[in-house]
Amino acid sequence: MELRPTGIYPMSNEKWSSRNYNHADTYIAEHEEETQTRAVIDCGRGIHAVLPKGLPALKIRFHGLFMIAPLPLLMACVIFLPLSGFLGEWKVNGTTLGISLLCLLMLAGLMRVILVMLNNRDMFPRKYFVTLGPEGLNMHFSRIHFPVSNPKSFIAWNNVQSVQRASAFFLPALLLGRPTVPALQIVSRQGPVVTIPMLLPSSRLEKEFTQVETLIQQHLQS
Repeated sequence: MELRPTGIYPMSNEKWSSRNYNHADTYIAEHEEETQTRAVIDCGRGIHAVLPKGLPALKIRFHGLFMIAPLPLLMACVIFLPLSGFLGEWKVNGTTLGISLLCLLMLAGLMRVILVMLNNRDMFPRKYFVTLGPEGLNMHFSRIHFPVSNPKSFIAWNNVQSVQRASAFFLPALLLGRPTVPALQIVSRQGPVVTIPMLLPSSRLEKEFTQVETLIQQHLQS
């Protein structure tokens, strides 16, 4: 899939951003094992991909949507049964507690099934990330992820103004009960902002952000 980032830069920038994305996309698809343990992936040719680790940011293909769609409904039914029972006429006894325990086990099982399905890259490929290449860096997300900002912003290295740590609104994070998530924000001199979101334990988050900041500084100094 060829992305078409928008911005105020010339067409040549659009070409390198698409080229970097396509190269990283192919590399990630062929080296899935690397994505399990790190957020920053060296894709070769001077291109790095930074994955939104810890966040629900996977592309859903039609057959994946078809397979996973009934599971949230089943989970809602499993939660509703004991909840409505105890709010109604159920009494606390062995039978009602047993039903509640079975529902809890079913809920845990359904969640496990969803997690297993999400690890199937044929149904849920990794298509959303930020690339850092020889010419610059750019976001490859959808409007669903960043509804209030440009999800395909790109910045050439000679237009980078600042790199800062901040909190960013990431819509799918609401599924995790988080309105905002930690992020690196790279601001250009001419307006666009590239946001790199992650949601990891603090020690690992610090390590990944520091690695990205180091890569950015290396590009800026080269």
